[in-house]
Amino acid sequence: MSSTPSGLSFTARIAHWSAVHHWLILLASVIAIVLAVLSISMIGAEIRDDDGGGVGESGKGSKLMGERFTPSPSAIAEKVDRTRNEGIIFSNPSLDANDPLFEAAVNSVMATLREVPQVLNAFSYYDVPDPSLFADDSHAVLARVALQNPQDPTGHISIEPFLEAVKQASNDTSGFEIGVVSFRVLEDELDEILDEDFGRIMIYSLVIGLVILILAFRALVAAIIPLIMAIGSIFTAIGIASLVSQVYPLVELYAEMVLLMGLAVGIDYSLFIISRYRTERAAGRVKIDAITVAANTTGRAVFYAGVTVILSLGGLMLTRDFTFISMALGAIIVVFVAVAASLTLLPGLLSLIGDNVNRFRLPFMGKESDQGGIWSVITGWVLARPLPLASLTIAALIALTIPVFSMNLGFNAGADALPDALEGKRALELLEYHFSSSVIVPAKVVVDAPDVNSSEIKAAVAALIERVDGDPSFLGPFDIITNDTGNLTRINVPLAGNIDDDESEDAVMLLREQIVPQIFSGTGANVYIAGDTAEGIDFRERMLSSAYYVFAFVLGLSFLLLLVMFRSLIIPIKALALNLLSVGAVYGVLVIVFQWGWGIGILGSEETGIIETWLPLFLFGILFGLSMDYHMLLLNRIKEEYDKHGQNERAVATGIRLTAGQITSAAAVMVGVFAAFATSRVLGLQQFGLGLAVAVFIDATVIRVILLPATMKLLGRWNWYLPGWLEWLPKVTPVEESTDAAPEASPAD
Repeated sequence: MSSTPSGLSFTARIAHWSAVHHWLILLASVIAIVLAVLSISMIGAEIRDDDGGGVGESGKGSKLMGERFTPSPSAIAEKVDRTRNEGIIFSNPSLDANDPLFEAAVNSVMATLREVPQVLNAFSYYDVPDPSLFADDSHAVLARVALQNPQDPTGHISIEPFLEAVKQASNDTSGFEIGVVSFRVLEDELDEILDEDFGRIMIYSLVIGLVILILAFRALVAAIIPLIMAIGSIFTAIGIASLVSQVYPLVELYAEMVLLMGLAVGIDYSLFIISRYRTERAAGRVKIDAITVAANTTGRAVFYAGVTVILSLGGLMLTRDFTFISMALGAIIVVFVAVAASLTLLPGLLSLIGDNVNRFRLPFMGKESDQGGIWSVITGWVLARPLPLASLTIAALIALTIPVFSMNLGFNAGADALPDALEGKRALELLEYHFSSSVIVPAKVVVDAPDVNSSEIKAAVAALIERVDGDPSFLGPFDIITNDTGNLTRINVPLAGNIDDDESEDAVMLLREQIVPQIFSGTGANVYIAGDTAEGIDFRERMLSSAYYVFAFVLGLSFLLLLVMFRSLIIPIKALALNLLSVGAVYGVLVIVFQWGWGIGILGSEETGIIETWLPLFLFGILFGLSMDYHMLLLNRIKEEYDKHGQNERAVATGIRLTAGQITSAAAVMVGVFAAFATSRVLGLQQFGLGLAVAVFIDATVIRVILLPATMKLLGRWNWYLPGWLEWLPKVTPVEESTDAAPEASPAD
């Protein structure tokens, strides 16, 4: 019969109760998963569709346009039921568009397209000589087509017949490339690509996870349990998120965030606890005691690691951006569920199956070893030469951080950022080659006044047109649109550069800081500069201004958590410094790969010179939390050993030896899952996945095996220094951790 160990932490008490009442825990878990599945299928997530959800000045302008240019519901229904407008580009690099042969070819194709049943109206540059339809280099023209689907009066217009007709025309017209320029078509194709990619990523992640777990445990049952825990956590989290979304609508990517974090932490947390349970059983403890001790030590580290991840993700909410908040909420929910399941459901499962966790062993793979393998050898080498190795490693990480100073933040909005699998990509490439992309997506000067038709406002608008028309930073034509109520005017101002380059950003700032203030001063009108380029500028400024609060929040709370957990002033300071070094190196790698293009061909992409604006801050929130997982587990084991005998170097060597297998396997799982995301054909996901994979790799190897033991050796007993005025801190480490049965290490280890 099992005895109840003394000096239990709250994690051990929860696990002990769950192990004793395993049938009740299993029943409650099954009910929770069933309810989550019902929530997903019957309630579903409320997805945010917020076209006017920008930030800053551009967000205000977009919101005003969305509110005051919105037609009546009947007009919306009539428009949706009737038409959908698309564009066509005709390109011929060897023929001038002024040539009659060029015009004849375009007119012939347009005549063919007008015969397509769903084409309601179609005109090209040759029908309506609008200068904006004629290419800058005179080798391309644009056409506009209004589509109607007579077979579907409900409003859903399928344009497949039209797309096929354009494709056929391109094949039949010698010397011409003809394509449909449609952001809606690109979005539909991109959604299909994302669905395909996430399906493949899910399969890759599960296969990679299973293979690594089999290598780690050498037993099929033990390998499958973490996968079951992760999948159960993901479904439960998505069900909870569906309920949360009824109060706070989420963006679509929240589900992908749940999948990513659920696979990573769900597998890792279970792996840590199962490994410790098997170690305690091998040391001779009875089943319930082994479960309790595992939760008393490793389980406690898992809990605090999970809390750190949650706090780090919570810091992302300080950005006040609904995309960040949605994705952070999804990740927080799944991490919370994974931690809760690790301390309740997992002990219940282990109690139920007992030593059957070792069933279906793979004898040809040999037995697990607690000697640390190569990592133990490296650690011994590091402890013998701590100063030179620590200095060289820090210098290498700083060198990797240097490229950060040339980081160019922006939005990859051009054709080069789109997957080659998109059929509509070629038409966008032709558009960008022959036209300024800002002609299609111009800057928008939004004039808000009680009466925009007043002589004073009209004079200011005319002066604005005259001013930008004479500046090479801007292109014509400059369309002026006023709403029906006469209280809002929008002026489309095409920029000479592309949407995401410095030339266009400089032009937007010229409008904001000089032209508009000078011209509209004293008119009483509120004027906002909106459009894609302005939105990119405002979003970047929001991220940069929010970074101070996010960094302070995450670093401050992580420091306090480590201070309380290890009752040491040095441990948290050193942990934060090492993590910041790791994060800086990851940022540098992203610049090297995606901005400089070194090795990007391996991912099947090409450099765009831009790192996604949202990426650095979002990566920081996730990386700082995840990097604490291994730090917590390793330091927890080192502290456990140090409390036994008070020998610092011996505690470090033993802690690394006993956790090497677990951390290596857990890190391999995370790297595999994140690297699978880097195989996506979408550039933003590639940057995100590679950043996470590199960070975990650096943290689990360079930081854990070299810098952590080296700095702990150099600091000696100072590692555990706690000033007398902090003795009031609560002792979360159990007073008595009966782990004597665990094998001891010699200094040589």
